[in-house]
Amino acid sequence: MNTDDATVPAHQLTKGQWFWHEPAPGLPAWQLQVNSAELLEDSVEIFTTDEERELVSYPRNRLIRLAGAA
Repeated sequence: MNTDDATVPAHQLTKGQWFWHEPAPGLPAWQLQVNSAELLEDSVEIFTTDEERELVSYPRNRLIRLAGAA
């Protein structure tokens, strides 16, 4: 992850925002757009506009790298 890029905690992502989904260190990342998000006790489920990666989940405070519009 490039530390020069803007990041936000996962629970602060909002509808329409583009972000980089990085499943684990060293794995390829790709841009996704938030369609909606559901806050759970200790995680966030993010429903995206991508048909193949419709749902991703992160710990609430995981820093997520923002992306420009694809």
